[in-house]
Amino acid sequence: MQWFHRSDIWLSVLLGASILITSVFIIDSAYQTRQMYSELQELRAERDRLMIEWGRLMLERGAVSADMRIDTLARHSLSLGAAGADDVVLMERSR
Repeated sequence: MQWFHRSDIWLSVLLGASILITSVFIIDSAYQTRQMYSELQELRAERDRLMIEWGRLMLERGAVSADMRIDTLARHSLSLGAAGADDVVLMERSR
């Protein structure tokens, strides 16, 4: 029972428990860091995919805007309109 009152044993037990608890927290922190880094990589890939899609949509928007601008100029400046059924001529291509 004399060992129960020795302060150096209690200090050793306290230090050992502290090291064990600290180790558990370090392992948990490393695991969470890996999980977050993996999620970050997935989000970056999604961002890149969305940026590519946005660029394509901007190109398409520019093409549609140009067509609409040409149509507006043709209708107002040149007084052009849609061709009537009598004005349309169908031609066949020879083979």
